[in-house]
Amino acid sequence: MAREMKDSGIAWIGEIPKEWNISKVGYFFDIQLGKMLQPIRQNASDSLEKYLCAANVGGNRLRLFSLKEMWFSPAEKKALKVEKGDMLVVEGGDVASCDIITEDIEPIYFQNSIHRVRPLGNYDIRILKYWLWLAKGIGHIDLICNKATIAHFSKEKFIALSFIVIPLPDQHRIAAFLDRKCAEIDSVIADTQKTIEEYKVLKQSIITEAVTKGVRGERKMKDSGVEWIGDVPEEWEVLPHKYMMHKEKNICEHYTGESILSLTMNGVIVRDLNAGGKMPTTFDGYQYVEPDDMLLCLFDIDVTPRCVGVVHNCGITSPAYSCFKVHKGFYNAYYDYLLRFIDDEKIFVHLAKNLRSSLTESDFGAIKTLAPTYEEQLEIATYLDAKCAEIDRLITAKQQLLTELGSYKKSVIYEYVTGKKECDIAIAQITQAAIVPFYPAAISTTKVRFAQAVLMAKVLDKCHKGMGRVKLEKTMYTIETIIGFDFETEYVRQVAGPLDESLYKCEGIISRVNHWYTVCASQHGVSYKPTKNADKYQSYYCRYFRNYNTEIERIIDIFASYTTEQAEVIATLLAAWNDAIIEGKSFTDTDIVNDVLNNWSEEKKRFSKDVWLRAMDELRKKDLIPKGYGKKTVRRNIK
Repeated sequence: MAREMKDSGIAWIGEIPKEWNISKVGYFFDIQLGKMLQPIRQNASDSLEKYLCAANVGGNRLRLFSLKEMWFSPAEKKALKVEKGDMLVVEGGDVASCDIITEDIEPIYFQNSIHRVRPLGNYDIRILKYWLWLAKGIGHIDLICNKATIAHFSKEKFIALSFIVIPLPDQHRIAAFLDRKCAEIDSVIADTQKTIEEYKVLKQSIITEAVTKGVRGERKMKDSGVEWIGDVPEEWEVLPHKYMMHKEKNICEHYTGESILSLTMNGVIVRDLNAGGKMPTTFDGYQYVEPDDMLLCLFDIDVTPRCVGVVHNCGITSPAYSCFKVHKGFYNAYYDYLLRFIDDEKIFVHLAKNLRSSLTESDFGAIKTLAPTYEEQLEIATYLDAKCAEIDRLITAKQQLLTELGSYKKSVIYEYVTGKKECDIAIAQITQAAIVPFYPAAISTTKVRFAQAVLMAKVLDKCHKGMGRVKLEKTMYTIETIIGFDFETEYVRQVAGPLDESLYKCEGIISRVNHWYTVCASQHGVSYKPTKNADKYQSYYCRYFRNYNTEIERIIDIFASYTTEQAEVIATLLAAWNDAIIEGKSFTDTDIVNDVLNNWSEEKKRFSKDVWLRAMDELRKKDLIPKGYGKKTVRRNIK
């Protein structure tokens, strides 16, 4: 049955569920702007403290390194301290970028480029995060902040921002679903960006190899006599630039509508004045250039993004550039590749002089460079044209995918945060499948159990003393569930559950197969002793889990402090809570506890209801909050 909808009254929001409403952000959240910079001490009670600024916020992760310091009074410290659960929102620059503080941090405060946001009541702050992402993504934030000038997302604008009022159970379901779905999309985006960078590195390596060694395969080499060049093919010459090209300056006396050319990272391009390009105030010194000319920027080489490029259009260009013409017998395209390689390797930077890191035209002309035969220059350039075009096509396809993923993420947030799609069904559907976004990409399906054993070895490496089988199983379950690893497990609600039989196979992998640990059985239970090979798991761990190490170690440290019974209680509640999220139900702490007492094992009743309820508080205190990852636990007997 379709959900009954109503008009929100706001065009960019559209229809919302009948039982939802539209209000203002300020009715639900406390918004506090930070402190203006105070570089000097004003009172004896002031203290020098670390603070966050706009540069620390955004990009899906709060950046807590290289923090600056300024002076705060005791009252300011009390008012402007950031804590776990706070959301930080950028006021100026990249307005409305935001991050939620998800862990306990050292005392840190914040500057007036940031708003600190806290719920005034029982409202899931993650909904506001996604709401801001939506408003920012569709351009609404830019509109209200007048981004055409200098954008500021002031407290007044923030408070007055239209906001959707969602019933609390729906809030949690939507936030949990979007956390997961956006993480999935972000994971694909990150992998795509990584692939693009790998393509760029490959392209650069192909260019480097071709321009310095040629494309004719193995051949006899000689020392070029130039340190940065190294060995070159024996038949190649090494000559100063002045033998290959000369400077030429053809002054433009009067501007008559010629194309204005600029040197950029994408080569020499025609400046688009209709797209925001600025018309020069004067054309004094501007010079005519024509196709195949080479433009070089020979000053501020250390900071200039691109110092060389080939002209492809007739036009005029700034007197800041030096125009060189390649001599007959030397192929322009080869020297374009060669000089770009030199530029990318920052070789000119090491040869430049004076404070402005500059070269004169005569300095440049005296620098020795490579001179293959004309035929081989043509051969190299033709080869690189084809190879680079192929790689560029792959990069373009990946960049298009990034655009599509960004649009998809925006549409997902819009559909669910405005109620046009219901996420309880979506959660149930998604959680039936393997959890791709949180699954270590380096692990193939054939190595799942081995990867699980590697994780087990990590747990034992940190705290094998006092770690019996039951406690180890509960630690493993918690790591898998909190982070969302899919090890193709099926955890069972039995006496000491949650338990999966695959963990016994992992014991065999770490003991009998790889000999990292000895599994010792006694009348008191199972214990684990490291062997001389105990550290051999680490290379695999780094390969599979390095991106998750901080959170993995945090969870291990928590469980290291627990007794076996405490670990059982915590893991059991975590499993029951996670099951409830997967089912998409509304629930209270008492509902979770009752599920454990009535639907698990009779043995669970050896702990009082008060113990279970206090443990629910412990889960929140330790930030062991499930998000509905994985499959529901099942009821059956372990063989």
